[in-house]
Amino acid sequence: MIIMKRRIGIVPKAELFDMEKSNMNDRYILGNNYTKQAAKAGCIPIGVAPVDNWLPEDELEVFDGYLVQGGAEFYPYHFQIARDAIEHHKPYLGICLGAQLIYTYLALKKMVEEAGYEGDLVKAICALRERRGPDFSVLKPIPGHRAHAMTRGKEDAAKHDVSIVPGTMLHRLLGRDTMRIASFHDLIVPPDQSLVTVNAWAAGETGIVEGVEYSDHVLGIQGHPEVDDLLPQIFSFLTKA
Repeated sequence: MIIMKRRIGIVPKAELFDMEKSNMNDRYILGNNYTKQAAKAGCIPIGVAPVDNWLPEDELEVFDGYLVQGGAEFYPYHFQIARDAIEHHKPYLGICLGAQLIYTYLALKKMVEEAGYEGDLVKAICALRERRGPDFSVLKPIPGHRAHAMTRGKEDAAKHDVSIVPGTMLHRLLGRDTMRIASFHDLIVPPDQSLVTVNAWAAGETGIVEGVEYSDHVLGIQGHPEVDDLLPQIFSFLTKA
């Protein structure tokens, strides 16, 4: 019997040309740690290739699921990926920014639906963000939280304890109540479970969300399990969801 491996789209972060900032970068970046962990989990990692921030709709048909890596900013292709995963029931694993994307997409989707949008959902979401301005976010700021840099060989300095919520997909996946994971971020999903289920909290801190999930195929982790091999079960979610 031939076992077909899932083709998992590795969703890159972007460093795009900006005339105002004189930034000469114009590229999408795939982290080797993400592709490596997806391959170890038994998937075929394939780089997602946006064109000027957008994905051709027929490109989405290539992927059986997604691994959304960390980054600093959302772009239209992020919302295209979230919509495709949710609407077509594809496994989705979001790390850091990828976890925040789950809540952000669902919150913005609700906002434009309540406003009675017309046309394409992702275009309506992008138009809403543009109207609200560059500082608009549905995420919650945590000044200084996890502010230390995480560099290769010094991952332990960025690690902290996380409490996993019993009964969640993450709990069933790992089979334990706690994990220690590296993270550095100053934004989190609000502790509001009307749109997503919180599956992890920062141990010893109040209201600091460290993971979310949606339905039975969308999983987000705020920390970075890709930096070492201590949490390979998280990436096995891509083959099990």
